[in-house]
Amino acid sequence: MKLDITVHKGRLDKPAIVFIHGLGMDKRIWATPDDARILGGSFPLRYILSQKPRPVVLDSENKESKILLSRFSVGEASGNLITSFHDLKSLGYTVIAWSQKRPAGPIEIAVEELKDIIKIAKAQSREGVILIGHSRGGLIARKYLEGRDKAVKGLITLATPHHGSTMARWAGYISPLASMIGPLIHEDDRKKFSFTIKRILNFIGGKAIKELLPDSEFVLSLKNPACRDMHCLSLGGTSPNLFTLYRWKTGKKSLSPAVLFSFPNVLEKITPRRVYPIELKSGHGDGLVSAKSSIMPDCDNHFNFKVNHAGILFDEGVRKKVAGAVERI
Repeated sequence: MKLDITVHKGRLDKPAIVFIHGLGMDKRIWATPDDARILGGSFPLRYILSQKPRPVVLDSENKESKILLSRFSVGEASGNLITSFHDLKSLGYTVIAWSQKRPAGPIEIAVEELKDIIKIAKAQSREGVILIGHSRGGLIARKYLEGRDKAVKGLITLATPHHGSTMARWAGYISPLASMIGPLIHEDDRKKFSFTIKRILNFIGGKAIKELLPDSEFVLSLKNPACRDMHCLSLGGTSPNLFTLYRWKTGKKSLSPAVLFSFPNVLEKITPRRVYPIELKSGHGDGLVSAKSSIMPDCDNHFNFKVNHAGILFDEGVRKKVAGAVERI
């Protein structure tokens, strides 16, 4: 099976680390995150990680300020994003990431690919393999481990829906959101925006996401990982804010950004309280997975961080926990 793989060889006396990406992503989320896109390639990762943009000084010759007055901003994202892939590479570990051929396909397909990746990992180390999975990637690892591979010495999951996620039920509530936002987008960007929203809705309503519902056949049949035979660590997020749109307000000497709306705050206003997902509640979820669901059954330790579903990959505190756990294995 020919796969798109990135391998950086480290020391043979350290475990080889296999990184498993989540649904609708690819290996870039680990190895080259500045270039990564999510939701099946529909949404730039930087939108979810962006911060409030800086004010722009008003100047009669500043063409940028004139353009901004007629547009909105999704914020500014910092470059040079670093993940545990880079941390562990610098510590001398062999690190491996691959792009799943069907990133929105059934989990079983990714499990078959993981078998081939682990064969490569075993050849790069005398000390076994450690699996690190983000989001659905953690479930792919767990499914693989139902085969009890003794070469796997540890499993670390980041924002993995171990007990499922209700995200597949969102599509019906996000649809009206698109019609609310559309008129606010500059006409030059509106067509692209409509296409992106359509792709996102198709992705959210797809079969692969429904596989992750708490009452799905897959989630209900998933066996607990063999944490007695290896080290297990899980980490989750509690900040559900995924996306903020800013408008530019004119001041005396500058243009300043003001929040027009943020997601999921705007969704809360149009969603019946009785069905509002726990994944979207501040302090309870990361925007896609609830903090409770991110707890791996029978794990040695679990930690929550105030980050969203994508931010958990880049948070310094999270990365220190991951590196520390790997060093102890």
